[in-house]
Amino acid sequence: MSKNTQLAVFEDELKKLAEQAVTAERSSAGTAFLSTKGGILSYRDQPIAGNSLEVVILASPVERLYYTTRYDPTKIVGPACFALGSSGAGLKPNATSPEPQHDMCAGCPKDQWSSAANGGRGKACSEKRRLLIMTADSITTADNINVAEVAALRIPVTSVKGYATYLQTVATATARPLTGVITKIALVPDPKTQFRLQFSFVKAIEDLELVKALISRGQRELDNAIATAGIEEDDGVAPAPQSSKY
Repeated sequence: MSKNTQLAVFEDELKKLAEQAVTAERSSAGTAFLSTKGGILSYRDQPIAGNSLEVVILASPVERLYYTTRYDPTKIVGPACFALGSSGAGLKPNATSPEPQHDMCAGCPKDQWSSAANGGRGKACSEKRRLLIMTADSITTADNINVAEVAALRIPVTSVKGYATYLQTVATATARPLTGVITKIALVPDPKTQFRLQFSFVKAIEDLELVKALISRGQRELDNAIATAGIEEDDGVAPAPQSSKY
C-alpha cells in the first residue's frame, strides 16, 4: 500500500470518527424544539431571521398531550399523560406517562368531545403533530445528512389543518412525500389565533441518493423521538387549561 493510499485510508477513518462524535453529542443533548412563543420563531433562544425557515420535513409523528395544570410560562410542567407515534392508529400512552388515562388513546374518556375541563365542546386531550426537520442547506451530501442537526417543531392545533392540506397538495402535485421536497415554514400573523404556521412548497429534491439518505435519517429520528418521548420543553405552544380533577 502506497503512502498516499495509507494517508487516504487514515483520513477516511478520521472522518468516520468525527461523524461518530457528532452523532454521539447530538444523542446526548437530545432534539431541541423550535419555539413559536410570542409569534416569534426561534431556536435555542435565538430568533430566526424572517420568521421562516427552508427545511426538509423528515417525519411528522402524531402526539397526544393531556395536562392537569394550567399553562404557566414561568414554570414548565409536563403532561400527565402523553403519547407519540408514527400515526394515530394503535396509539397508546407512553410507558413514562406519570398518570396514564386509558390503555389506548382510542376510547379514552379524555379523547371524547365535550371532555374539556373548562366546559367547552373540545377534547381534554389535544392531538398535535410534531415535525422533525433539517435545514435545507444541510442536505449537500448523503454523509452530511447522516450527521446534520435535526430539530423538532410542535404544530399548534390551529395550524394542523393547514399542514394536512399542504401534505396532500404536495403528494398530489409531485407524487413525493415531504421527505423528498424543500418546504418553507413561516410563522405569520393571524386575526383569529394571533399567529399560525404557514407551509409552502419550494422545490423537489432531484438527487435520489439524497432523498434515500433523508428517508433513512427520518426513520431513525422518528424511532428515537418515540423512544425518548417525555422530555418537555417550552416551545410556546401552550396546552389548553385543564382541571386537576379527572
